Amino acid sequence: MPMFTDVKKIKTFVAIVEEGSFTGAADRLNMAQPWVSVQLKQLEEMLDLTLVERSKGKLVKLSPNGREFFPIAKKLLASCAEATEEIRALRNRDRGKLVLGVDPITLYIPERNELIKRFMLQFQDTELQLVSRTPTELFDGLRNGEFDLILTSSPSPDEEEIEVLPLYEYDLRLLVPKANAARYESSIHGNLSDCQILTLPDSYHPPMFSWLKTALAPSNVRWMECPESSFQALIRYSTMLGIATLSPDLSESIPEMRNEMEICPVRGTPLKVRWGLMRRTGYRKKAPESFWRMAAKTPLLQKAA
Repeated sequence: MPMFTDVKKIKTFVAIVEEGSFTGAADRLNMAQPWVSVQLKQLEEMLDLTLVERSKGKLVKLSPNGREFFPIAKKLLASCAEATEEIRALRNRDRGKLVLGVDPITLYIPERNELIKRFMLQFQDTELQLVSRTPTELFDGLRNGEFDLILTSSPSPDEEEIEVLPLYEYDLRLLVPKANAARYESSIHGNLSDCQILTLPDSYHPPMFSWLKTALAPSNVRWMECPESSFQALIRYSTMLGIATLSPDLSESIPEMRNEMEICPVRGTPLKVRWGLMRRTGYRKKAPESFWRMAAKTPLLQKAA
């Protein structure tokens, strides 16, 4: 007996039996009655079995083989339905979830939040999980597969292993606690020579702080490390200690920055911090790829001095 794979023909046979007539089966399947007869004939030829006894009566009468095949047909349809669900679940595991690692500071960046909103509205069937970690932890998680994508600041530590999609950049500003503005009078006008600056620990983002300290080495900046590794802690300790810090100007999103800090440009070559979407080179799962392509349509947004 040949293998049969046409589920539609089996559905037609089951509908004929359950409805008791070709007319009822046609209505149930939303097809023309002659096509119901054709489907049944093709199934019988495929099986090399007579399933229905032809007669002039309106009611369908199954042959002995038809009566035996009916429960088999029901099992086949049930198995096909189950297999279809399993295949759908398999596809969804690939395309239906995105684990995005994010730098905590990006919470205050409007462009990042707009990107997340657009993705959630456009891909409502995709489960989006945001995980907030330090940049060092994000790069580690990207390498070991914990994250599909990460959103953090450049530079990345593994340029050859990580693809970077630049999204937006901000100029670094000198943030001076207003209560200590007199102490930083020359710095407020952009001169960082011999200025003391509070910064996050180097371990927070080694490539970033290596770049920053190299760029400011001619100014003989005196660095002090914040004892906690978070942007909120940096602002808090800066105010508490009366020591200036460097940060993107996010005063529109952070009232404490606007209310408690003098926000000053840095003289000379602008110090730009660029944030980007990153993934392992060659990584192409469907949900992360959808997010990446959507983000790629957004032109680089620059917060100029």
